[in-house]
Amino acid sequence: MAAGFFKTIIEQSEEILAENETVPPADVALYSLGEVYAHHDYEGRDYVKSQFYFEKLIENFPDTTLASEAKTYISLFETIAAQEEEAAAVEEKLLHKDTQAAAEISQLPQKEIIVVKEKKSESVRAPRRVVENQNFAEAAQRNLQIIEELGPKKPADEAFYNLGLIYAHVDNPTKDYKKSKLYFHILTTQFPDSDFAEEAKIWLGLFETIEKMQQIDDEIEEQKKQLNR
Repeated sequence: MAAGFFKTIIEQSEEILAENETVPPADVALYSLGEVYAHHDYEGRDYVKSQFYFEKLIENFPDTTLASEAKTYISLFETIAAQEEEAAAVEEKLLHKDTQAAAEISQLPQKEIIVVKEKKSESVRAPRRVVENQNFAEAAQRNLQIIEELGPKKPADEAFYNLGLIYAHVDNPTKDYKKSKLYFHILTTQFPDSDFAEEAKIWLGLFETIEKMQQIDDEIEEQKKQLNR
């Protein structure tokens, strides 16, 4: 994936799924497809397809340790979709203003549209468990301790990756995307050759999309306030 062989990964994963979608290594194939279609450098990036494969992973392999990360990916996709829907609703209201208001609205920044398509019913790392028994605080402390003991050398890279996942996890009551983004950023900066760096870049790409959409939402809301004065 780091070398850009996205089509090769897709072809290999689809071959595995063509044989059987419910028996390993189909779980890794589904996860790989989810990551490829969410990858920031893939020209065929498609969040809807990515979400489909992650949902299929959860459906076919509910007990795999990869399901937890798949749920977190889906949570981010839902955040993006919700922001897209909210912005669209605001724009729709603005478009019903008078002619002068409509002219101003035409100057608003346009969002990058995520094309929604109809859903159709090199390998990643082996499945592993980041959080035991939903104890996120303990998992975070354990990985922070590893970083403190090792400093800027491996396997601290894996600890940074784990922390990024922990603070982005959909079930974490103290979920914090800013912290998650920070740990993924440190990983990619301090350990660019890490086996986890490429996946961290995917998460960072999703956070960037969310932030850009939030910024545009704020700009549209500000325009709305000005039009209502």
